[in-house]
Parts: sequence; C-alpha cells; structure tokens
Amino acid sequence: MNKISKLLAGVAVSLAAISLLAACQKKEEPGPAEALGKKIDGAVQDAGKKLDEATGQAKEQTSESGSKLDEALDKAKADAKEAYEKTKEGAKDLAQKTGEKMEVAGQKIQDASKK
Repeated sequence: MNKISKLLAGVAVSLAAISLLAACQKKEEPGPAEALGKKIDGAVQDAGKKLDEATGQAKEQTSESGSKLDEALDKAKADAKEAYEKTKEGAKDLAQKTGEKMEVAGQKIQDASKK
C-alpha cells in the first residue's frame, strides 16, 4: 500500500501544479463566436436607442398634430357659432319685415273694403 499512497500523493501534487499553472495563464482573445455575440449585443443596443428616439419623435409629432387639430376644431366651432348667430339675426329681421308688410297689406285690404 505504500506504493499506492506514494502514487496518489504524486497525482495530487501534479493536479495542484497543473491547477496553479492554469490559473496563472494569460487569458486568450475572444473566439469568433464571442466576438460575434458582442457585435450583436452592440447592434441590439443601438437599435434600441434608435427605436426610443423614433418613439419620442413620433409622440412629439402626435402631440403637435393633436394641438393643431384642437385649434382647428375650436376655430370651426367659433365660426359655426358666429354663422348661427348671423343666420338667427337675419331670420328675425326677415320675420319682422314680413310682419310689417303683412300689416300694410292687411290695412290696404281693410281700407279697400270700406269704400
């Protein structure tokens, strides 16, 4: 058993030496797959930033369009109200003039019937 103990001790020492040497070795350059992965990660991040910028611009343009639409609707409402008021006043004037002419015609009929 003495031989086996020496053999196991030698293997243990060898494994320890190999482990120490492996830990001290210089890191290798990234392989092609790792380099490609990093490029893909960078491209995805850039695309995400551009998407965020485009989304922000779209929101801003939508907001501006909404404001312009609101202004146009407010102007249209004001114009419609003004047109309604003018039409209402015109109708009152027309009704008044029609009434006056009816009175004149009625008076002429009464005068003609008295003769």
